[in-house]
Amino acid sequence: MNPRPIYSNSRPVSVTAFWRWWFVVQGSLLTAWSLATIDSHVKASYIVLGVIAGIIEGILLLLSTLRVPRNILVRFLFALNVLLQITAYPLIVALGVNNLLLHAGIARPLIASLVMIVITVLVIVIHIPYAMALFAPLNNGWAQNIAMIYGFAWIVGGSQFMMGKVNKNVYSHIWRDLLNTGVYGAILFVVVGAIAMYQWGYRGPSWRFNPLAQPWILALLAASCLLFLGWNTFTNPNSFRSLYTWEFHLKSVTFYWFAQGLEPGIAEEWLWRYIILALLLTGLRKSRWQIPGSVFLTGLLFGLWHATNALGGAQGVLATAVQMQFAMVSGWFMAALYLYSGSFSVPMIFHALIDILAMMATGSIVSTAPTRNEYIWSTVTELVFVAISIWLLTGKRRTAMQWTVDNIVPGNPLHFATPFVG
Repeated sequence: MNPRPIYSNSRPVSVTAFWRWWFVVQGSLLTAWSLATIDSHVKASYIVLGVIAGIIEGILLLLSTLRVPRNILVRFLFALNVLLQITAYPLIVALGVNNLLLHAGIARPLIASLVMIVITVLVIVIHIPYAMALFAPLNNGWAQNIAMIYGFAWIVGGSQFMMGKVNKNVYSHIWRDLLNTGVYGAILFVVVGAIAMYQWGYRGPSWRFNPLAQPWILALLAASCLLFLGWNTFTNPNSFRSLYTWEFHLKSVTFYWFAQGLEPGIAEEWLWRYIILALLLTGLRKSRWQIPGSVFLTGLLFGLWHATNALGGAQGVLATAVQMQFAMVSGWFMAALYLYSGSFSVPMIFHALIDILAMMATGSIVSTAPTRNEYIWSTVTELVFVAISIWLLTGKRRTAMQWTVDNIVPGNPLHFATPFVG
């Protein structure tokens, strides 16, 4: 295997035998185990079912690691199988872990915590061949974008099944909250995304501050972020008075809501402001609209992504539409904020604080439909951030953003010598 990062839109990248067989054998065994132990009493019929399913899954996993076929129909079936495995693998791992915890019969909290430490580390290792076999070989920008957006939901969501029905008196709420809220899934996605991006020729996100950024502009941006956090958390935006009258009260300050808000701050930022933004900047690298076009598209896609919150009726359509509008605007602002400041930690912390404080203030993850006045004044605030985003994308501020772009797009002079470390 070539140890150097690869970036090419024409040259195929092959899965080596090492990653292929680790992926296939591991996936087959996990499938067999997950089905054989699905009931509290292991039965011969479940064992036979598990073995058969493991063999079938092994064949499908093997097919997903082969070169892309030339025939259009076969290529379509190949793509469907790859998407199937992107979906199935995290779920198989989660089900296997859950069955292991249920059958282990651990009765002591200390032992349970030690077991969870081992399992969470092991699951990260298990996902390495998943990243190398399914994501790393993709050499087309469209395929890379689709695979990462699609895989995001299953990688983050799959981990939430790992602790289903476990004894709450044995497994502490810290472990349950970390997994059930998706924080651990966010860490898994960071690992998978980092491996894929490195194999596609990208370094990690820029972490150090942009030396070309003006201190007074950074101070202005920091003040804007703090004001928005206060307004979004401690006021009801139904009048002009709400812009300066706040009620400092949080309904539920718990670790659960902290974790619930932290998850999107990690996972969504890693997907949209690191992976998708970097892929868009690369795809538009020959266009004079490279930076504004990438910022616009990543915000638009980020907003559209939130339409999934209406699936299953968990959230109303109107509430979701308003949330999509806010997500689109905040996506533009956070992308511009990242490119100008130069540090990926800035949008990550800002995003996490928005969700953590909002969830602690309301005690809910579900958005409700606003009144007419609430919508009007929320939109007024959002327009301010649209104006700030446009301002950052013009003049000397846009020129300063090029420093960050040069640390993202393959082929540009890189300021950082080591992968994933600024």
